[in-house]
Amino acid sequence: MPKRAPTPPPTDDTRFFTVVNPYPAQPYITLEDGRTFARWIACIVGREHLLAFHHKPKSPNVVIIETTKVGPDFSKLMGEHRWREMLRRPSAMEMHEVSYIFPCTLSTTRAVEKAGEYGDACASP
Repeated sequence: MPKRAPTPPPTDDTRFFTVVNPYPAQPYITLEDGRTFARWIACIVGREHLLAFHHKPKSPNVVIIETTKVGPDFSKLMGEHRWREMLRRPSAMEMHEVSYIFPCTLSTTRAVEKAGEYGDACASP
């Protein structure tokens, strides 16, 4: 039986960030929520820099976003994002919600997939 071809080394052209308590909550459940989430992130980093987002079914309040390595100032992306400041008409509950974005410890798409069977969600802003 022939041996499987070795896996090519990963490219080093992407960057990953972890989003805790994303808006909307669990953006991978419906297509519209996924689009809303992708548009929110794309407004910060630019549509051309957002590549994909990934979720872990066992961690419903966490999403990992994949961006290009070079591009805008990523310091605008990182940190605390208050929903009341980014929504036009937040509900009473949304007034107190906050999302946190910080660099991810995983550095490749394969590492994201291996570290807990993350599901994939396409990012189409």
